Amino acid sequence: MRPPNAIDFWRGVALVMIFINHIPGMDYSILTMRNYAISDAAELFVFLAGCSLAFVVNGRSEKKTLSHSVSRLLLRAFEIWQAQIVTISVAVAMLGAAALYFNDPLFLEWHGAGPAFVDTVRASIGMVLLTYQIGYFNILPLYVVLLLIATVAVVIARASIWLALAASITLYAATLTLQLRLPSWPAEGAWFFNPLSWQLLIVLGYVAMTVKREHPRAEEFLKRAWPWATALMLFGTAVVWVDYRPDPMAVPFPQYLFLFDKEYLSPARIVSMLAIAIAFYPAFPLLSRRIGPVVRYCSRLGRNSLAVFCMASLLALGGQIARYLGQPTLLFDTAIVVIGLVVLGVTAWIAEFRSSSA
Repeated sequence: MRPPNAIDFWRGVALVMIFINHIPGMDYSILTMRNYAISDAAELFVFLAGCSLAFVVNGRSEKKTLSHSVSRLLLRAFEIWQAQIVTISVAVAMLGAAALYFNDPLFLEWHGAGPAFVDTVRASIGMVLLTYQIGYFNILPLYVVLLLIATVAVVIARASIWLALAASITLYAATLTLQLRLPSWPAEGAWFFNPLSWQLLIVLGYVAMTVKREHPRAEEFLKRAWPWATALMLFGTAVVWVDYRPDPMAVPFPQYLFLFDKEYLSPARIVSMLAIAIAFYPAFPLLSRRIGPVVRYCSRLGRNSLAVFCMASLLALGGQIARYLGQPTLLFDTAIVVIGLVVLGVTAWIAEFRSSSA
């Protein structure tokens, strides 16, 4: 088991925020990133995935072979694909059980779950193909495709990491300009998170961490950029607090370059995420000294992110059902959060115990 580190810690923080944000109306959502930045926990999670990708590819002491890196990424994508199928199946079962037990057919329509009950054959195929997703269970399909795209970027990076970044930016620009989307099926529409644009964020994380490790002057650059990044982060907070959003009818073409759109991951959200990453870069050592138990807890969540994320998604759905049936109060929300954090901690501990016993 590796000791706490910045990537695992912030990934754990992102998982906690995602858990809370996936319960709409939760009082504690006021503490999450989306209330203070143009970007939110989803961007943080994906960016950190790119940072950790650099260690998978480059190793901690020596660079891995290309075949080893590619096989690890493809295996991880396969593991996440399996996890998505299991998690969404359990989520659909939870909604079906709630509909039966509480005699409320409205549960069968929650978050676009209708096709799973009225068009089961096509929905089942769609689950396997990842083209059928329900609300709040659409990050893992994004992650699968991002890893496949990142695998291509890693191959290109063996020739030139800047060529890999240029290819990623080109795909991103084409996606926003031509409004390319991955279609949903059997339900109409498209993926909530567009992998063709979100891929830029995971590639940026990979490039940033690779450059930081290979270039001695990277630390100096981060120190010089810190005041500007902090100022930009605070500006983003002000934009959120005044509730400013660009008018889609007033911005020039291509509109997604100028909006704060989450599906296409507009540039403002990427810039916000990069500013936050630089601004908080020096914070981990300080936090480790001041709040060691919290750092160790969040780092354990981050080390076992897949198991924790799946459990967090199901716990959040359980929290949604509980708030729908009960009387939401601060005490009620506190109970949901406390129970959730305990279960997530136990999930991470079990995942580590299994890994150490294997």
